[in-house]
Amino acid sequence: PKSEGKDDVTGEPLIQRDDDQESTVRKRLEVYHSQTKPLVKFYQDWSATGDRRAPRFVTVAGVGSVDAITQRVLDALKV
Repeated sequence: PKSEGKDDVTGEPLIQRDDDQESTVRKRLEVYHSQTKPLVKFYQDWSATGDRRAPRFVTVAGVGSVDAITQRVLDALKV
């Protein structure tokens, strides 16, 4: 901000919400990973069985520009 602790547009004091705290974000990520890990493993294992009904499991690196990531996703979706 142009003035320390003040919103540039409204002039209101800037605040940090509880959900903006690093510890809150870390906890959310921990919960996310603990809840999604079993699902990822299920589909990863199923895909590895060779069962023709199994979905194809691919991992796409989400690092880089939006365009590069989009292209990797599109490439992964090609049959």
